Amino acid sequence: MVGSPLGITAIAVALVAVAAILVPVGLNALGCGETRYLRVSTTQSMAPVLREAASEFNAGSSSYGGDCVYAQVDEIAPHRIMSAISGTRPDDSTIAPHVWVPESSAWVELARVSAEGAHGIETDPPSLAASPVVMAAPADSEGLPGGNEAPWTTILPEELDPDRQVVMVDPNRGADGMAAMYAIRDHLGTGDDADTDMTDFVRDVQQDSAFGEIDLRTFYSGSEAAQERRDPLTVVPEQEVVDYNTTRPDSAPSLEAYYPEEGTVRLDYPYVTTTENPDLRSAAADLYEVVSGDAHRDRMRELGFREPDGSPTPTLEGRSGIVSDGHEVHGGLTGDALLDSVNDWNRLSMPSRALVLADTSENMEEDLNGGPSRIDAAREAARTGLQLFPDETDMGLWMLSEEFGEQGRDEAAEMHQLGATDDADVTRRQELAEVADTIEVEGGQSRLYDNMLDAFDEVQDNYHEDKINSVIMLTAGIDDGSSNLSHQELVETLQDRFDPERPVSFFIIAFGNEADEAELQSIASATSGSAFVTDDPDEIGDIFLSSISRRLCVPDCD
Repeated sequence: MVGSPLGITAIAVALVAVAAILVPVGLNALGCGETRYLRVSTTQSMAPVLREAASEFNAGSSSYGGDCVYAQVDEIAPHRIMSAISGTRPDDSTIAPHVWVPESSAWVELARVSAEGAHGIETDPPSLAASPVVMAAPADSEGLPGGNEAPWTTILPEELDPDRQVVMVDPNRGADGMAAMYAIRDHLGTGDDADTDMTDFVRDVQQDSAFGEIDLRTFYSGSEAAQERRDPLTVVPEQEVVDYNTTRPDSAPSLEAYYPEEGTVRLDYPYVTTTENPDLRSAAADLYEVVSGDAHRDRMRELGFREPDGSPTPTLEGRSGIVSDGHEVHGGLTGDALLDSVNDWNRLSMPSRALVLADTSENMEEDLNGGPSRIDAAREAARTGLQLFPDETDMGLWMLSEEFGEQGRDEAAEMHQLGATDDADVTRRQELAEVADTIEVEGGQSRLYDNMLDAFDEVQDNYHEDKINSVIMLTAGIDDGSSNLSHQELVETLQDRFDPERPVSFFIIAFGNEADEAELQSIASATSGSAFVTDDPDEIGDIFLSSISRRLCVPDCD
């Protein structure tokens, strides 16, 4: 048993448990009234230093108010800490620390947005170290600029030539991800075209985004499988590159840090005291004196961190792939820009719940400027949409025509997640793709307006708070009086039923110049949605991205 991995794990767990018991017993033997724990939370990269400092602090057997205080260091994701200390009663939280060392003061600023978070958090915490956010890839990677500078636009989809992964941390979980979002938004600017380009960027990087600190060893392992695929471009702190290059196996490639030409964000690793208890605040101050001492500062330098003011350390000189000085940093990732960078990501990456309406009336038979028919364009649009939406999307399909009976529709597919499988391991995405391929003109009129209202009610009645709820319409845009509702009645009813707190929006793609764009736009606008009329099937992909980008303004779109 002892020789097995399970046995070793059991012994390790037992030793940790014994240590946890012996420490308070030993401290009580020294005359402590009670043993109290100073909870310290930090990042994976900073944890080794703080654990060593905590051991030194604990060896001093310090007493505060008659109680001995023992420092415990944990690695807990910063977004979880931010939520804990921003709660209504942070002192009651089981994970809220007394000392918090996130990778960036951006987290402190986000926490202070709430009244509870601001209460008791230092306004100007000292910095333990610094590290600029960089882009990283193996030296001499194809398609990347020479030297150690590259524009932030290098991570945009159209700039990735040859095509490669872009890996960055989810901006909800890392300030380096926030920095990338801020930089791309700053480059793209504002407006509909900018929002469409931002949507394209988020869609591209979302599937490879990390949900915690990035371990570069998992992407550049040097294994046969890693060597067979194109190396990704990662957005990480410079310190991660230094640490990787220092400890990588010989088979793994050396990485180059690319410093953004436009300037980058400096991570500052603030030492934040979050407790209001005077004894624990005193203990936190003493722990700071320990960790900021020469021995532990030297340890931070060895791990690749810079000095707190961002200046290079002697250990950075001559490090492979690193430029020790000369790069530009800025303080733009604050205030509204900070919140916008996170909000943009959340709105664009949030899962969807979409009911697709496919017009199969006789109006879909017409050709588009002598090219494919409207129904062909609708089929292509359905295929494109299925490719754009992630597995977490709930999607259903109605096909519209009077030929389907009194309601004028065939509810061909109920709402299910695209990634869900049936008993035969067929995904809903595959199922809908097969249905889309068989969509044909059924004839008759569309009963467009009646079905649009029914679809709106269906999605609203089954609203999901954690998803973007919408109706996607692929149509010729012609009702021809086939509905009981008039156009004006539909618009007024939608305006009356639209709830900004639970928005359901129409995204309409109409094929051919017979569609009344103004009428369709008034329907979409009643739900903070959008309408596009096209006779060019090649525009469908861009139209979908433009529609998705409307998430950034819902429920207040013009």
